[in-house]
Amino acid sequence: MSYDVIIIGGGLGGLTAGAVLAKKQKRVLLLEQHYILGGAATIFKRKDIHIEVGLHQMDYGKYGYDIKRDLFDFLELDKKIELISLPEIWGVVDKNKKYVVPQGIEEAKKYFISQFPSEEKGIKKYFNILKNTAYTMGKISYDMNFFQFLTYPLIKFPRVVKYFFHQKSVGEILDKIIKDDTLKRLLNVNFVYYHDNPYELSWYYHALAQYNYYNSAKFIKGGSYSLSLALAEIITENGGKVETMCNVEKIIVEKAKAKGVIYKNKRTQEQMAVDSQYVIANCAPAMLYENMVDEEYKDKSLEELKESVSLYTIYIVFKQNLKKIYKNHTHSTFIYNDGEFNKPFIQMKEGLRHKNIQDRGFVFVDYGVIDSGLHIKDDDKRSVGVFCGASYLEEWENLPKEEYIAKKEKLAQDLFKKAEKYFPDLKEYIEYYEISTPKTIKRYIKTPSGTAYGYANNSFLRKGRAARFSKTIKNLLFTGAYAFPGGGFTGVLISGYMAAYNVIEPQWKYIIRRTCIIAFVCIFIYIILNGLEFFK
Repeated sequence: MSYDVIIIGGGLGGLTAGAVLAKKQKRVLLLEQHYILGGAATIFKRKDIHIEVGLHQMDYGKYGYDIKRDLFDFLELDKKIELISLPEIWGVVDKNKKYVVPQGIEEAKKYFISQFPSEEKGIKKYFNILKNTAYTMGKISYDMNFFQFLTYPLIKFPRVVKYFFHQKSVGEILDKIIKDDTLKRLLNVNFVYYHDNPYELSWYYHALAQYNYYNSAKFIKGGSYSLSLALAEIITENGGKVETMCNVEKIIVEKAKAKGVIYKNKRTQEQMAVDSQYVIANCAPAMLYENMVDEEYKDKSLEELKESVSLYTIYIVFKQNLKKIYKNHTHSTFIYNDGEFNKPFIQMKEGLRHKNIQDRGFVFVDYGVIDSGLHIKDDDKRSVGVFCGASYLEEWENLPKEEYIAKKEKLAQDLFKKAEKYFPDLKEYIEYYEISTPKTIKRYIKTPSGTAYGYANNSFLRKGRAARFSKTIKNLLFTGAYAFPGGGFTGVLISGYMAAYNVIEPQWKYIIRRTCIIAFVCIFIYIILNGLEFFK
């Protein structure tokens, strides 16, 4: 059978692209090598309870500031998933001080001003820059109505040009508008979700995500796998096909044009060739060019791009719900070494790689604070949580098995001890735990450096990620963490959305068509206003 589009990989990028294309009446085949969909957007079961793999919380901005809103509306995801609002954005503990950042942009702004009154001017400027950036990049051209498209060249396009030619890091911007080092660290507390160095992290990635986080932070009830399943259902409900345990071995290329794929069904061991007009790859480009195409089609320009930081995660089942034990307990609590927040912010320019893994700081996410939907039994009084922090594949990959296990256990015990400064006797409430590392991520989602974030977010709009269309093979597109706009749940969702529309109608054709319509309307209005004078 022939398809319009074959999608390699069932992560959120591939699933989103497939769902959009299927709703647009394209014949879609999605092939996932694992037995379960979602990539990092999934769950697993331990001790008769579900544990979330990758989602801590998801930014959820207003219409016009967050592309996801248009995507979710188009796919009618509100009929398939339930978004749970978090009671706050996050908490931060350091020595005897605890900060709890509230939901809502104005509320968060007022909170920071109350904690740092001498920085009121800088805080207001910070939030204003966040807002302008999110507004400028908050809609793709396909979602703009006539008026928005008409005014885009006057209102937004000049800013886009500015962003392109004036690349700034988070560190540069914060140093310019904020003086207090503790405040700078607080505003950047979750930077490991995007990078390991605020002086390399593009300001624009920071601004887009943070503004929408401050607007509202959400969790998907039942875990991120609920979203993965919903997207897969949309594909199949609209005539598409989703297959797991199917490993793509080769992309069929004729005259430098993708024509289909050859894949192996790992259940039946059957090898199959399937034709298509387009192929969308939701996988690491380096892996694709190394294993799925001939040497002549390799894109060597990608070798210049740096892979992003990875993570370790300690998955924990607690004997009971911790929110009943610890007062003012937050969903996400960032924990750092004593005194870390009083150190000069400029020290973060060194990054995290040189630090011992136990000294990098981590986040404790407790899903029991909300109605997470992770319980299998309705009367289950337990809860689940994670400890998560920055790590790198080289810290784990070549260790002997016994040393690898011992290092994981030492990390867990060290972090439990550190957490007990703020959560007394925490270990007493732990029923079960297990640890994943970048090595684990590499095994399951096949990324070269064991990261779920793709390439490092060092530049915005410029070459910092894989091009949407392959430079060497026509009709081959990329989506997911390695394609624009990048890693993280929001980034890969938008990436899939954009890839789908690039197949449906290339953006340059769409822009030319809309521009011609606008020009025609303007000429028509001019004729009406000037009447017969125009013909004289």
